[in-house]
Amino acid sequence: MTEEANDKPAESSKPASGDISVAEAKRKVSEPKVVDRIVIHPFPKVVLLWPVMISSLLFYFLGGGVFDEALVNPSALGWWWIVIFFFNLLVHTFDFGRNNFIATIAVLGLGFLGLWVWDLQSDIAVYDSIYRFFGDQQLDMHPNFYAMMAAVLAVLMLMAFITTRFNYWVLSPNQLTNKHGILGDERHYATINMGVEKEIPDIFEFLLFGSGRLIFKPGMGQDQHKSLVVDNVFRVNKLEKKVREFLGIIKVDEDRYR
Repeated sequence: MTEEANDKPAESSKPASGDISVAEAKRKVSEPKVVDRIVIHPFPKVVLLWPVMISSLLFYFLGGGVFDEALVNPSALGWWWIVIFFFNLLVHTFDFGRNNFIATIAVLGLGFLGLWVWDLQSDIAVYDSIYRFFGDQQLDMHPNFYAMMAAVLAVLMLMAFITTRFNYWVLSPNQLTNKHGILGDERHYATINMGVEKEIPDIFEFLLFGSGRLIFKPGMGQDQHKSLVVDNVFRVNKLEKKVREFLGIIKVDEDRYR
């Protein structure tokens, strides 16, 4: 008596036509995408006022904007708003580089130390007098003031974002292009032997927005002695790294085809 063959034919391990294997799919997903261009948007400085916008919106609710009564003392909210507004205007007006930042901290530290020594040696309670002076000033602001400030700054932020769509830089393998204006005016610079530098002119701007300055230096042609400055670039550290890697790839390709 013959045994019946009960072994099923082995299934083909090859994928059907038009399909790819699981290993091939994982490889395609895991491999880094090739970047063919980098877009750089310089932002207007008004975006640095985002702490005032956020605090105004928050103080609107804390000051009784949607409740029957304020959740926090209105005068305290007013003083906190003034402090945030002053700090933001200070950052917006002056550039606090590394040296200026250290000098400012040193001067403030010496000033507070001098007041503290005076407070210890004098019969006048200096710090207590200063505290009582500011405590007597009532800065009760209506919640609608905070709401209007948040709305005005939100409109300015939107306008600033729109302007970045008409003024930006595009780094491609062959050229760096500056596009500006509503009509899309362009200026092109060759990327052959191009270098890039990063500067952080203001410590506070970097802390608030991660912003800094990128400086492109063309390596050849009539623009090789120029410095192309792109100010107030968001997340400048990450963008600089991407730009350096991109220019490095271009340099390798140039050396390969020479």
